[in-house]
Amino acid sequence: MRVRVEVAVFTVRDGGLEVLLGRVGGGTWSLPAAGPPEARSLDDAAAGALEQMSGVRGIAMEQLYTFDRAGEEVAVAYLALIDAGRHPIGPGAEVVEVRWFPHDDLPTLAEGQEAVVAYGLQRLRAKTAYAPVAVNLLPDLFTLGEMQAVYEVLLGRALDARNFRRDVLRAGVVEESGEVRAEGRGRPARLYRSAGGRFAVDARERRAARAISSGDDPPA
Repeated sequence: MRVRVEVAVFTVRDGGLEVLLGRVGGGTWSLPAAGPPEARSLDDAAAGALEQMSGVRGIAMEQLYTFDRAGEEVAVAYLALIDAGRHPIGPGAEVVEVRWFPHDDLPTLAEGQEAVVAYGLQRLRAKTAYAPVAVNLLPDLFTLGEMQAVYEVLLGRALDARNFRRDVLRAGVVEESGEVRAEGRGRPARLYRSAGGRFAVDARERRAARAISSGDDPPA
């Protein structure tokens, strides 16, 4: 049985959710991917595939699902979230082009990878309900307004600003940095940074998270 790894890497840019893709030679666009890991662990192979395609390294990622491929091959998929501003991308030695694409306007991908992206997005939206995933998509210092905007992109709907601020601060997932940023003519906005903790957006997302996490089947 041949094993390969594929990594669905998401970021939020210009108010939209985007996916990292690259091309080798004149070939099809692809997620960061690598062949049999040989002596390396699957985690190391996934990290290596991302670095070789885009130059991005040191990113936390989680294993998503194992997909059957044609013949005697399986693809072990991973999910990674990054802030594009903190992690500039550049094509690796054998990569012609690497770039971000809107998640809902992707080019034709290598066989089977559309399912990896779809399942990665499904898992990401489920995680949004019970984990402070937005901090992985933000710079080191950010305003609560910027954090809310990322959650709104992930959930695909608006959130009440007052309730969001209250819930985030009460959960202890962020802490004040002591710095501020001037935004227009109003009072300078306080800047925050990640402080760990747990945060649930609302009951609807928690129910969705439980439903998704209780099953292993990826979307059709």
